[in-house]
Amino acid sequence: MSENLSIFKSNFWDVWLQKLLRNVASMKFQWLVILYVPVIWGMFHMNEAVKPLAPWISAELGLSFLGGGFITLATSRIIARTKLTEDTNSEFDTDK
Repeated sequence: MSENLSIFKSNFWDVWLQKLLRNVASMKFQWLVILYVPVIWGMFHMNEAVKPLAPWISAELGLSFLGGGFITLATSRIIARTKLTEDTNSEFDTDK
């Protein structure tokens, strides 16, 4: 049955491709793209309204924003893994 869902007959590349697509579909990846693309664009494109030419976003500001976003997502993942647990005697056991 698992072969019916497989692209490359469940070999390494099949698993790798599925993991890649799952990561692209994740909300975390989409937030990173939405937040990071404008920052990286602003760090490498020049603002022609100021003399001498300077990027829209300075390197310090851009790197601090990118690092802060990464730390926020990493921290939220750690918190979600440790805090969102069920009691073992719960009526609704979703871990089965």
